[in-house]
Amino acid sequence: MRKFIITSAFTAALVVGGAGAAYASQYVAYEGPGFTGRSVVIDRCGVSNIPYHGSYKWYGDGQSGRMYNQPNAQGVAHFTLASNRNAEQRTPVGWKSIFIVC
Repeated sequence: MRKFIITSAFTAALVVGGAGAAYASQYVAYEGPGFTGRSVVIDRCGVSNIPYHGSYKWYGDGQSGRMYNQPNAQGVAHFTLASNRNAEQRTPVGWKSIFIVC
């Protein structure tokens, strides 16, 4: 009987944890202009350096993104991408890092 209770509790925890999960905002950096070349998706909370600067797409899904012209989110935030709107730029971008606010 005890094994059944532990298994049921574990399954219930997975269901509750999965139901509360939400999509995170995503910054997609492209190597070339016009969303070409290699790309990387940045969607983790906190600071991330941006490896490509040719163009970008932002999918705002609950978290805002503070953009910095220096690596490691140093200095003053240059721009903030909205938490509830998408954005994109087809031409090169000077941002070197992002801080996704979670």
